[in-house]
Amino acid sequence: MKKTAAQQETAHPDFARLDELIQHTHILQDAGRLQDALDAYEKWLSTSDAPNKYVAIFNCGSLLQTMGQLTQAEAKYRECLVVHPQLAQAAINLGLVLEKQGRAEEALQLWAQVVSQGLLANGTDKDMQVMALNHMGRLYENQKKYDLSEQALIQSLSIHPKQPGVLQHWIHIRQKACKWPVYLPLPHISTNDMLMSTSPLAMLSLNDDPALQLLCAHTFVERTYSFKQEHLCTSSYKHRQVRIGYVSGDLCTHAVGLLLADFLEAHDHEKFEIHAYDFSPDDHTAYQARLRATFDHRHLIHHMDDRAVAKKIADDEIDVLIDLHGLSSGARPGIFALHPAPLQGTYLGFIGTTAMPWFDFVITDRYALPEELATYYVEKPLYLDGSFIPLNRDDNLLRVASRHEFGFSEDAFIMAAFGNVYKINDALFTAWTNILKRAPNSVLWLVDDNDITTRELKHKATLCGIAEHQLVFSPRVTHSEYQSRIKLADVFLDSFPYNCGSTTRDVINCGTPIVTCSGKTMVSRMTGSILNSLDLNNLITDNMAAYENLVVELSQQPDAIKKIKNVLAVKLDSKSARTKKLTHSFEKALLEKIKNK
Repeated sequence: MKKTAAQQETAHPDFARLDELIQHTHILQDAGRLQDALDAYEKWLSTSDAPNKYVAIFNCGSLLQTMGQLTQAEAKYRECLVVHPQLAQAAINLGLVLEKQGRAEEALQLWAQVVSQGLLANGTDKDMQVMALNHMGRLYENQKKYDLSEQALIQSLSIHPKQPGVLQHWIHIRQKACKWPVYLPLPHISTNDMLMSTSPLAMLSLNDDPALQLLCAHTFVERTYSFKQEHLCTSSYKHRQVRIGYVSGDLCTHAVGLLLADFLEAHDHEKFEIHAYDFSPDDHTAYQARLRATFDHRHLIHHMDDRAVAKKIADDEIDVLIDLHGLSSGARPGIFALHPAPLQGTYLGFIGTTAMPWFDFVITDRYALPEELATYYVEKPLYLDGSFIPLNRDDNLLRVASRHEFGFSEDAFIMAAFGNVYKINDALFTAWTNILKRAPNSVLWLVDDNDITTRELKHKATLCGIAEHQLVFSPRVTHSEYQSRIKLADVFLDSFPYNCGSTTRDVINCGTPIVTCSGKTMVSRMTGSILNSLDLNNLITDNMAAYENLVVELSQQPDAIKKIKNVLAVKLDSKSARTKKLTHSFEKALLEKIKNK
């Protein structure tokens, strides 16, 4: 029997030269034989005293790292650095191994050493310095140490300004730290560079211009994804039941997942067969179990690459494939670029155009995305009746929170704003501080997301003349406790231009009035969409001055707030019927789209 190339190489395992060994191990690795490649290096190292043996030691460390053998990989990288202390890549990789082991501070120290060595004669290569700084920036960002993260990325950009990905992270870090203006002058980087490097997510809260959001999404997709479109599915199907596939990594107690249970449960299983292509983490909650039970078929795709998933979808003959990520974290656009289904759409995960040519439609409603704004979407609108954001039933028995436990007086007018901190911007915070000045006994209740951002907001409030007791920060808590706090508030303040979405649903569930401002983009019309569907348009404004005035008026009209809460209580009783109507309008729109395909 004829031997494969890899087997022939294994038959002659002794190599005098390192380059021959490396070529041999590459063949083994390409054949998936990582352990054999590692053994080949170990055998060579056991007899070699070559001056460049550190290369083989490094490669051993890299193989062990790939194989997930972190303790052994750490030992090899340390051995390599003993032989060649200036090998920056070994130090960087060792840092990654330490980070993976939960030893973040040790990783940061190693990368800092790589950076500092660049100041020495014949020191670290500039590219290695940049790599180390970028890892430091990423890890500090994960730790919410945004000041240190920003310093690392600024230093990286000072060495190599042409790094759109790094500039993108620097911009979003400043948003999360509430540093305004977000676009701060940097050497050799223009405002245009910053604009073109802004992530689509960051742009949603930076600007209400739909054309700018479209441009930003296009630019991001072009620089991030290089997928070549293919059509694994070349024709439509004629199934008795229409097969709908949902692709998501958020089918859990995630903001998107929390919106879906009632919507999915309302599917007509006589007419539709519902599939999940699921790569969500297990959170072992009752809610996740409920979500999973809504599907006729659930396919786990965590360890499958995009092509394998797309082939699976094509083999399952899915009629309509729904992406629940868009351009949000965890997205797997490579699946959709292969066109495994005749119709492909996007829903909930990213409330803006994806600018991805492989999506046929976006699920929305006529308030959120009126026809005159649809021109700024690559995807065609698939309109639902009511709000496109499902109003789920919530059977949780909430703890009754008291004003006393948070230090609120009985006559305080409590304004809660528990949205993500990166959605706060200069204009919005100015409106909030203006309300605090105008509304007697008003208190603004915010999330204490991290020390850096909380300190920054307190400082800005002080500069605006806001008394310390008027700004209250509370740490993040469980979902039920968070709902108890919402229920305690007199009014909830929406963010603009990036409205609350899942949070607005929670606010409505709690029976708390929410004041919003609707703009020119779908993301700035989310809360308005929900309020409009509930006939509560009196809580919708269309500019920040009107937003301020409405909140101030409500602060002086406790009876008006009580009336709105009573109306909400009545509306909440019909939520189940509303959700069923929403799902059925989706099914009807899909059937029409399939018919016209």
